[in-house]
Amino acid sequence: MQRRALNVPSRVAAGFSLVELMVAITLSLLLLTGVVAIFSSSRVSYETTNQLSRVQETGRFALEQLSRHIRSAGFAGCARAPNFISTALNNATQLPWDFMGGPVRGFDAGASSFTPALTGTGLETIASPNSDVLVVRGARLESEPTLITTDMATPQAPVVVANTGSIRATGDVVMAYNCEAQAFFYTVPSGTSLPHGPGGTSPGNAVASTSYPFRTNDEVIPVETVVYYVAASPGTTGANPTLPADTRSLYRRAGADAAEELVQGVEQMQVEYGLDTTGDRIVDSYSVATAAINWQQVIAVRIALLVRSLDQYGTDRDTRTYQLLNAPAVTPPGDRRLREVFTATVSIRNRVRVD
Repeated sequence: MQRRALNVPSRVAAGFSLVELMVAITLSLLLLTGVVAIFSSSRVSYETTNQLSRVQETGRFALEQLSRHIRSAGFAGCARAPNFISTALNNATQLPWDFMGGPVRGFDAGASSFTPALTGTGLETIASPNSDVLVVRGARLESEPTLITTDMATPQAPVVVANTGSIRATGDVVMAYNCEAQAFFYTVPSGTSLPHGPGGTSPGNAVASTSYPFRTNDEVIPVETVVYYVAASPGTTGANPTLPADTRSLYRRAGADAAEELVQGVEQMQVEYGLDTTGDRIVDSYSVATAAINWQQVIAVRIALLVRSLDQYGTDRDTRTYQLLNAPAVTPPGDRRLREVFTATVSIRNRVRVD
């Protein structure tokens, strides 16, 4: 039987045509463009969220520090104001030692100066002239009172306490108090005795008397004057600055101690003071710090902070105007940073009316 060969056509190997290749490249580019767009959008969203979180954290922390301190200003140890107040300190009218000058004090910022003037405070050339300066006086934060254990025979007698408690061994300004009297003096503890003789390290005492004989179970507590102000951050100076040149921070300076940088990114601080002009312990009006203010009438403080992100990001420029209380509006900065205004009204617990 004769077999016939099958006629099978041979397959010819062929690649992509030019058209197919161009279509594939185009589709790949479209997909890549989408991926890049999604990544870019996610990156911007992440940066915005991160910067906003930092700004909010900065604002909340700064307000919490200020509010906590203001609330405790003018600590008297009793629900009512004492009938007798005295100070034995040297330079008792200077800002760090003026404990009889009211629980708070302020300096209102102008374009290039402050009202009242900052002369003699050491801040004349440090504090930013567009931000107010706030002074808070009272018991040192985190300190605890200690009991007097022996009646003072005379105001010149040493103050004897159960223990020195929060009083520093190197010396402190302290307040002895009861519901009738307050006395401020400088002391370096000697065992459980708190001498208050004249002289001593700044401020020291001008006289060796508390002007009032305190009794057993009266109390003593360290006190301080703390100044809050805005100034250039230390990271903006030096051979290798780590922050932009215009970065400012919120600072606190206690007594004659070195200033402490609390938080970076605070551009401005504006402060108003709630005055009780009728004696009913209720705020009657708010005022900026002027030479005419009676600081003994201040029973509340209103604060506004303008906080910004430290770094610039994105492409959108800041074109917003910022209003801090009744101060002149902050014009649009025009940079690529995020900003927010934080405000709080804080009552001085030892001064306001409690129903």
